[in-house]
Amino acid sequence: MNIFSTNQATHLYVATALKTSTDQPAVAGDLKVVSKDGQMYFKYFGAGGPIRSDLIDIKSISHLKAIPASKMAKALKKYTVTLKSAVNSGNPVAGQDYLLRMTFTGYVGISPDDSKYEKYGMVHATTGMSASSFYLHLASSIAKNMSREAVQFIKVYVKVSAGTETEITATSDPEDTTTYSGTYDGVVIKEQMPDWILGTKQIKVMTPEFVCVPITVSNDSVIWGSVAAADSGVSIGNGKQTADFEYFAAGEKGDQYRMVGFPDYVPTKYLVDPEKEYDYINIHYAYVGSNESVQKSEKDIVIVAPRAGTDSTASSLGALATSILEAITAVASPTYVTVPSTFTSGDLAEFTEDGQLASSGKQASDIS
Repeated sequence: MNIFSTNQATHLYVATALKTSTDQPAVAGDLKVVSKDGQMYFKYFGAGGPIRSDLIDIKSISHLKAIPASKMAKALKKYTVTLKSAVNSGNPVAGQDYLLRMTFTGYVGISPDDSKYEKYGMVHATTGMSASSFYLHLASSIAKNMSREAVQFIKVYVKVSAGTETEITATSDPEDTTTYSGTYDGVVIKEQMPDWILGTKQIKVMTPEFVCVPITVSNDSVIWGSVAAADSGVSIGNGKQTADFEYFAAGEKGDQYRMVGFPDYVPTKYLVDPEKEYDYINIHYAYVGSNESVQKSEKDIVIVAPRAGTDSTASSLGALATSILEAITAVASPTYVTVPSTFTSGDLAEFTEDGQLASSGKQASDIS
């Protein structure tokens, strides 16, 4: 049984449009900043209609943080397996069985404390086998070993010295010298985008641990290979993570029947698009009552907005962030956020590396 304190809460608002002046939120995703008499609140039109945030005493704000989508991206790794040059000059030792053990912890959502799932690549080295042929056979063995899995969380390639990679599948024939005519110098194993179901299966990259099982060379047991890790150049954005965040926040707001009877259920349409990336603004504040109720009830308001897809720095949260900062600085001089110089009218904000705000010098029309 869990007992949760009522003194902490997180309120999530998915903003797709900022309303200013006399405009009122009327479409799902519309949000408006209102400040008066030292307090601030948000008018919002959510999936279920119009609502209003807590009244925030601006002087009770203890933390304000902007988080760009790029900071929440997860880079997928690739692993290059090669024969050690110090073992038989980097050539396979005839008669030896080469095993590459791959251990996946917490396989497909199972607890990492309870589950370790092992897969192997195996090659029996024959007389005259070249290193290039060895890599082809090792890649083929790994691909076949993984082919039975319902969730394919790695792909296997062979590479040449120039860096060109050729994918190997379970149906690839390593003896087909017409199709595979290159001189290969390594096997590349790449992490893949994991399977995901809203509110049911989280985004979790299956990162393998590698062991090159020792072979016998001149009566000595030696480790035959090495594995080098690097970024694959592909990242998982935070859209699916944000969609899960919204899903659980919606449950706190009263959508308690969501996903009941999975997989036979009527899905509720929320506002986050899992295929997009989202910038975050987090406001940490406290409600302090009067008289004997002076203890702080600490809360967070998190506002997310889709990142402008064709621009690398400017965020669609820019105008909203500016409105929030203007409301805060009109009452207090915060030390928890660097207040940028006055924005040029119509400019959007961008995020610096430490999550602070600065003028991007761009307007909405520049990043459509």
